[in-house]
Order: sequence, then structure tokens, then C-alpha cells
Amino acid sequence: MSLLTDEQRNKLQKAWIRYPDVNETCIGCSACTAISDDVFELDDEGLSVVKTCSSYEDMDVDDAIAACPVDAISWKG
Repeated sequence: MSLLTDEQRNKLQKAWIRYPDVNETCIGCSACTAISDDVFELDDEGLSVVKTCSSYEDMDVDDAIAACPVDAISWKG
């Protein structure tokens, strides 16, 4: 789940920029948004999505990955 479009993902991948991805196992616990609200937000269904950023380094993504109780977040790219 992501607010990133396919075009934005492709652009990040071509630039060798890693980005976080939230899979379908998300339960909407909001741990990731509490840790890194610059990167994650909850959608209308209460599930986490990734916001569009030019870079995700130094934005506490690793901490959000570690805090996710269902391992729904991982790095892509």
C-alpha cells in the first residue's frame, strides 16, 4: 500500500533510492506513523501507506520496520 505512483517508484528505483513498502498484512496499529509520520500515514481504511518523499534515508524507517508487529513494512528499490 502506498501513495507512491508506479512512475514515482520507477524513478526512485532508477536513481537507486530505497523506499519503504507496506504489504497487505498491515493491521493499522499506527506504530509506524507514531515513529515516522513524515513517511507513513493511515489511509481511509485505517491502514498504513507510504508518503511521497525524495529520499527516505534518515527518516526513522528502520525503527518503523522494527516496531511493526506483523512485519508489514520492508525496504524496496
